[in-house]
Amino acid sequence: MLTDLHRLLQEITIVFRLLPLCYFFSWFFGGIRCFKILLKTRSVGILDQLLGSSFEVTWNHQRLRFDQLDFGVVREIYGHLCYAKPGELKNARHILDLGANSGAFTVFAALEAPEGQIEAIEIQSHLVRSAKLNVEQNHCEKKVNVRCAAVGSAHNQWVQTVLKEDPQIEIFDIENYISKVGTCDFLKCDVEGGEFSLFAGNLDWTRAVKKMALEYHPTEGDVDRLEQTLKKQGFDVKRVDHSCLGYLYCSRNKTS
Repeated sequence: MLTDLHRLLQEITIVFRLLPLCYFFSWFFGGIRCFKILLKTRSVGILDQLLGSSFEVTWNHQRLRFDQLDFGVVREIYGHLCYAKPGELKNARHILDLGANSGAFTVFAALEAPEGQIEAIEIQSHLVRSAKLNVEQNHCEKKVNVRCAAVGSAHNQWVQTVLKEDPQIEIFDIENYISKVGTCDFLKCDVEGGEFSLFAGNLDWTRAVKKMALEYHPTEGDVDRLEQTLKKQGFDVKRVDHSCLGYLYCSRNKTS
């Protein structure tokens, strides 16, 4: 019980830092009304839903606006810093956002990398539209290119499901992207299991990647094998399990 309350206090502190007061009070008082549910589920996800899909957050003394987005995604990226920490992208020039969703990390990367150009790839067309909206209303459009494409093999179950609905969606050619930019300073990947097919076959392109943050889905493939594959490509890998998924943080080791 004490552990659960401690986690809840941590989440409240994070949300207080992110949300302007009017939004924070809406989130917080929703928690008071749903306190029994919070204790039962051990998750603040219900509060994120009560906040709705349109809200503002404060980041580095800037007011950001997000629409058509779950606040829980923003809480993870801007609060828990699940992909990158402040300052980590400050020297990045080419950033690849695979699985951009509605653009929360895309905007984060654009703000954190003053000289960066961000290529954002998302397979679902309605999320592509949301990402473009959020990029534009946060004044990042000059630094960002959002594309509708699939990541990983067309044999991936998630990709197959989406391609059945829209067979015209292209498969993102990461080797072509790398050949154009020369060096990818940071690669973020959250592609619903497509990470296992992305990092299979010819991986010569990974030599041009300096850092990566991958969200992995253990029900979709062998995480141990993926971790070893990345190490063989010359990355130091830190693995962090998180509920039903996890993260692999990879940086180019000094000997590669």
